[in-house]
Amino acid sequence: MSALLLLARIAVYVISWLPEPARRALAGACGRLLYHLPWGKHPVIDANLAMCFPHFPGPERKALHRRYCRELLRLIFEAGVLWHAKAEWLDREIIIESGPELMETAKDSTTGTLYVSGHIGNWELLNLRLSMAGPITTLYRAPSNAALDRFINEPRQRFAARMVPGDRAAIRELLGALRRGHAASIAADIQPKSGDGVFVKFFGIDTLTMTLVHKLARKTGCRVVFTDLTRHPDRPGWLLSLVDGSEWMATDDTELALGRVNDWLEGRIRRTPAQYLWLYKRFSKRPEGEAPRYPKLRKKRQSSAKPPSSGD
Repeated sequence: MSALLLLARIAVYVISWLPEPARRALAGACGRLLYHLPWGKHPVIDANLAMCFPHFPGPERKALHRRYCRELLRLIFEAGVLWHAKAEWLDREIIIESGPELMETAKDSTTGTLYVSGHIGNWELLNLRLSMAGPITTLYRAPSNAALDRFINEPRQRFAARMVPGDRAAIRELLGALRRGHAASIAADIQPKSGDGVFVKFFGIDTLTMTLVHKLARKTGCRVVFTDLTRHPDRPGWLLSLVDGSEWMATDDTELALGRVNDWLEGRIRRTPAQYLWLYKRFSKRPEGEAPRYPKLRKKRQSSAKPPSSGD
């Protein structure tokens, strides 16, 4: 593992010196290759696209799948930015397209700010940019290998971020940060354990959604900011969106609040669908009695397959 991590570190460093047009061209070439390779994630991607975009003709879904492979490679090749880019460069290349005042007021908050995001665009770079504004505690899934854990968290914590593994103690850490007036960050589209979520609609599908966002908001009275960072469509760089969702969480109805979270994320995904993490089995846990959404996916590509049966 150490040798592999050393090679990964070298690769990240080398790629970080490539100009953006070269990185983009390399990602395009590697993405085209990935699309044609017998990768085990292709059936998952096909199934997700069929479920979320059932009205897309088969060729349109295939085209989206190809674009997704390219965007996934762009995400990987942006690792050098995460490791090496200076704060001044990041501030210049990341354009805040909405809600810039929300990041400014977060610095002087007494109730804390909870940033809610999803796996769209470059979520790693998003958290790095947020950590430039002040102390932030970020929830993540820790790998079992300690060396790998250090490797992935070293660039994340270059500024003022503190990474907290997603166990039961994490809730106390997040609550403590918010009550000190600091920021916390959660990706709300991670599928939780069955006891830590409720089923609400996401792309019209009953989807197990974590209750933690709503619990933290109700317990602390913090400001809740929905945020994502997507690639600029016309030039190098990224677009940062910040939306005040505090009123969306100001209800005791958990399902209503989480429905608003999923509605926000679905809207952002539909805006740039190729930049979402389609290789993740977001719909694997089902309500009791419903058929599986990923029924033993074959290795054979299923790009033109019909959506799996919903049981709805």
